[in-house]
Amino acid sequence: MKRSNILHNGLAVLALALTASACSMMSEDRSDCPDCRNPLRVTLKYDYNIQRADMFNDHVGAAVCYVVDESDKIVAKQYAANSAEARPLAQRTFGFNFEGLAAGNYRIFAVGAQKDFGTLTNFTPTDLDEGSSIRDLRLAIDHAATDQPLDTLWHGAVGNIQLQERQPAEAEVSLMRDTKNLSIMLVQNTNPTDNYAENYDVSITDNNGLLDYDNSQLADPELTYTPYASWTSETVEEESSRAPGDVIQRTAHFDLSFGRLFEHADASKNARLVIRNHQTGDKIVDIDLVYYLALVRNAAENRYGVQEFLDRAYDYRLDFILEGNEWRFLTLSINVIGWSLRIQNASI
Repeated sequence: MKRSNILHNGLAVLALALTASACSMMSEDRSDCPDCRNPLRVTLKYDYNIQRADMFNDHVGAAVCYVVDESDKIVAKQYAANSAEARPLAQRTFGFNFEGLAAGNYRIFAVGAQKDFGTLTNFTPTDLDEGSSIRDLRLAIDHAATDQPLDTLWHGAVGNIQLQERQPAEAEVSLMRDTKNLSIMLVQNTNPTDNYAENYDVSITDNNGLLDYDNSQLADPELTYTPYASWTSETVEEESSRAPGDVIQRTAHFDLSFGRLFEHADASKNARLVIRNHQTGDKIVDIDLVYYLALVRNAAENRYGVQEFLDRAYDYRLDFILEGNEWRFLTLSINVIGWSLRIQNASI
């Protein structure tokens, strides 16, 4: 029994030695396995935000990843999306694995969405195949859908990814959210109980309906975004001196969705927010939206330039205090920032 155990153990050691030798040989020469050459691991993150936290797994539900060579040609493409059956993008280990790439210098481009690309309708990326030029990538807003919540899209790119023969490489792409939201509240000091949402026409005008492959702005006809939701809330009397339940104030609310904002050297090209009296057409508010939204930066956000701040933030709120057809005060805030800024209209 002892001699048998010794022989058995010796054979096991020999088998392990042969296996280790085989593995060593495979790691040294994989040229006969082209699909295993030059593995590239690409991970995505969404930390380009005010929170400075990676929210990719919670926010992004679909993504396409392109590997691009030095001639702008797409040499590899992969796509993944969450579904009712599986949620791969919600896993912390999610990433794209590319193999069989030739040695060389590459760039990575990625587009993310909140849901499967096949369900996107009003803010959509170009569907490109391998062999296409990455310069043909566009992110386009449907001009007929600017009164709707826009599909949520992200864009990201990274360059100078060096692949060497039989050497694994990694790349990490940080995504920027291109879909923005704005909530507006109008409070009326003059006849506060007669302040209904239908009393106003609210709109944002901009030329941001078409983004290029590098997420820059392309020439496009002017867009007019209008609220996809509007409603009137009521404040009722609670004091005993008046009839309980009497309406003492009505507030008008509006929600809008729009594309990436740009700060222009010529401020006249910036997005503008306009609010009109619906009955008379008189302008109540006409402001440079880029300028005012950037004012809400606190001490921590002031380290960002205006453009970076606009790109990191995506959920804005503006509250206007009106007196008739004039606005007296404006309160600005961003949902993830724990403070707000109140501005008095200096022209009044």
